[in-house]
Amino acid sequence: MEHAKAKKATALRRGVVILVILAVLTIVEYFVGVSFNSAWLLLLIALIKAWVVLQYFMHLPRVFSAEGDH
Repeated sequence: MEHAKAKKATALRRGVVILVILAVLTIVEYFVGVSFNSAWLLLLIALIKAWVVLQYFMHLPRVFSAEGDH
């Protein structure tokens, strides 16, 4: 039972970290769009955000792992 609680706490902590990372990137994206008007920089930030979403929410590392690693 204790192991399940620790696993849930770790997952929650990781989710909050991902939320903060995406929020910070969104704020940076807004200020870059308003201040610099640089399409390349906006594209780079969007790609970083997409990578974070793919890694965390779509569980891509598990897709390419060995069959027994769940």
